[in-house]
Amino acid sequence: MRNISPLRYRWSFPVKFFFYLLTLATLLAPIPFIFFKPGVPDKVTGSLIQVNDFKTYPVNGDLYITSILVTNPDSPVFGAETIVNWAIGANVVLPRDAVYPPVKPAQVIQRDSRSEMETSKITSTAAALRYLGYDFIELYFISDIRDYSNAKEKFKVGDFIKEIDGKVIGEIEEIRSSYAEKDIGDPLLIAVDRENAKGELERITDEIILVENQEVVNEDGSKRPAIGILVGATARFPIDIDFNIRGVGGPSAGLIFAVGIIEKLTEEDLLRGRKVAGTGTITPSGQVGAIGGIEEKMIGASRIGATVFIAPRENCPDIKNIPAGLKVIPVSTLAEAIVALRAPDSFKPRSCPNS
Repeated sequence: MRNISPLRYRWSFPVKFFFYLLTLATLLAPIPFIFFKPGVPDKVTGSLIQVNDFKTYPVNGDLYITSILVTNPDSPVFGAETIVNWAIGANVVLPRDAVYPPVKPAQVIQRDSRSEMETSKITSTAAALRYLGYDFIELYFISDIRDYSNAKEKFKVGDFIKEIDGKVIGEIEEIRSSYAEKDIGDPLLIAVDRENAKGELERITDEIILVENQEVVNEDGSKRPAIGILVGATARFPIDIDFNIRGVGGPSAGLIFAVGIIEKLTEEDLLRGRKVAGTGTITPSGQVGAIGGIEEKMIGASRIGATVFIAPRENCPDIKNIPAGLKVIPVSTLAEAIVALRAPDSFKPRSCPNS
């Protein structure tokens, strides 16, 4: 019986050249993806937090905010680049629309990110000083009005939000909760204070209609109502605190900012010579909220030698892989974070159920 060799096809040069060009075009063509990778943590206990004209105490240890490096919304991403980043373990490749709302221009996304960072400086200062027992006045203002908002012709950037549906606004989260049970098309009565030509504040009250949020949807995919504004925060604090940081956006440094302020303003040694890192948004009342890229931030913390990582408890479902030698402490409030840092090294905090 004779052995029959399989057929071997010989491609002509034009066909080979065509597939070569097709492969090259695929690798070099821009595609709608972005990359996440661990950023380099910034030390809070150095000169990043600056307390002016007020007694501070030496810090025994290092405290870091963590970050992720994300492709800019207007930067092109190519096929070959995507394959390389997908193959690198610490990098995450995601569809662009999963991170950046498709209806928001790149300039608006970057501006919003900077605004969120500025707001987190205020809310973290408020949370820290409130924890320490200081009194102060908080103010919440309109920092941007979306083009699709019904408030576009009724309010102005810089207006201070004082009441919604007759309820005095005392914390920034009360603005969002004021329409949590309402639907798109429902009315909302908003009272603001606006500075007039004489520099005096005058009260303006008007009704707006809730519109469809064109940037975020509910977890089940249903449409979410929105006022269509971005809210900033400011306050008159009894202690002057500055933050010397550039090139970092978003609200996720809030929790660690607050811990850093407390560490500098009190004689208590919370760090005890350790390298502590963390992340999490924070409200003026000290509530800690979830952030994105939690595992990439833990990798960044591990790379600089951190042994303790404070994380939002809301992020527990996202924590599946913890770097070796890193103790993750999930918290829901600033007070819980302080209690955890006070505990002895042998203390085993309540961890995330899936970690």
